[in-house]
Amino acid sequence: MLHKTEDTAIILTLSRVPGMGNVRVNRLLAFMCRAGWEMSRLRDVGNKDFLSKIIEWDSGIAALLCNCDGKLFEESHTCLEHAAQHDIYTIHVLEDVYPKLLKQYLDVATPPLLFVRGNNSLLHKVAGAVVGTRNPSKRGISAAHHAAEAIVQNKAVVVSGGAFGVDRAAHDAAVRAGGHTVVLLPQGVLSWSFPKHWSTAFKEGRVTLVSAYLPNASWQTHAAVSRNALISAMAQVVCVVEPRKQGGSILTLRHAIEQHKPVFVEPVSALPTGLHTQVQPLQDFPEALASLDLERMFAVRETKAVQIDLL
Repeated sequence: MLHKTEDTAIILTLSRVPGMGNVRVNRLLAFMCRAGWEMSRLRDVGNKDFLSKIIEWDSGIAALLCNCDGKLFEESHTCLEHAAQHDIYTIHVLEDVYPKLLKQYLDVATPPLLFVRGNNSLLHKVAGAVVGTRNPSKRGISAAHHAAEAIVQNKAVVVSGGAFGVDRAAHDAAVRAGGHTVVLLPQGVLSWSFPKHWSTAFKEGRVTLVSAYLPNASWQTHAAVSRNALISAMAQVVCVVEPRKQGGSILTLRHAIEQHKPVFVEPVSALPTGLHTQVQPLQDFPEALASLDLERMFAVRETKAVQIDLL
């Protein structure tokens, strides 16, 4: 456990270095693994021999590493202790329990560290995503409910972003139907306002909050944008309700199309004409689910993820 905690603290520290970002952190971790080096070596970036090897490999990353001082490591340990005190589970990208589909679809852009509050086993289940506008019509709310209920009836997990509107309607429907739901947040799992009516479902392990950001981090625009790729990556099928011409819903839809996921939309007419042939009407979703073998799709994707493992 000590080794896991230390590795997590190191990866968190790297993630907090200004300018490092997911891609550089993942490239560095991959380089360390290929070299057969323990993560603990990153605690001694002042070692000239070690640093010279990093400089030879990538001078830009080596320069950023010089900002990994003792104070930053101490702050990371304090953050992890704080998370543990609030029953927040941390998963880093080097662990086998890290969601394989994120590594497959996001590659080096995969968040190096996830903070999970709730039942982390839901991150390894067949899932369907339901996303959409923050200001849906009554028809949109109904569409979100029906899509989520269909996913639950097919014994899959409902994945969405927790925002008011379609996202929240989908989560609510999953909870009400006795199903499971994963909330992928663009802020910390402690700073998000947890709906009180989900409390029983949360205690039963049916609601899980996931974030790539510190537990107390506030909502961030860039985080909301990058979170859309995670939603699509976690799901085998994606439903989009009343998307706008710009915003998170249309971005999630585009990610899903790029990832060759079945996409269902209400209404299709809301999309640019060029996308019409790449999606299906949401009204066809319940019937289509009967012919989509989500379990097989999930198993095939996970197998591919193992074959092209980032690290």
